[in-house]
Amino acid sequence: MADAEEACARADVIVTATTARADTPPLFRADRIRPGTHISCMGADAPGKRELPPELFARARVFCDLPEQARRMGESRNAPEETVLTPLGEVLVGRAPGRRDAADVTIFDSSGIGLQDLYLGLALLEELDITL
Repeated sequence: MADAEEACARADVIVTATTARADTPPLFRADRIRPGTHISCMGADAPGKRELPPELFARARVFCDLPEQARRMGESRNAPEETVLTPLGEVLVGRAPGRRDAADVTIFDSSGIGLQDLYLGLALLEELDITL
């Protein structure tokens, strides 16, 4: 069985949904994340919680539900102040770019907006031409 460091070094997609605390080490080291990796994090949903190493934000493009909410109660609370948080909704409607390059490290800081989740699910079903 691979440990977290080894698994992260091999992964294309990482999803974190833990109860990790800010007073403990992050789940993995930033240098273990290779170019092109996408990370979806949703466990740091309250003050005092942290899953990602803060230095990872310096080399990642960060997307979120709502920047104000992500800064207040998401993983982005732990990001440097200058980190740009792009609302996922802006990408979905074409007002902001998503991944620009195959080597981009991307982070989605999910703090939860149900209506946006529903819209994204419907857009994916439409794209895949699936009828319910």
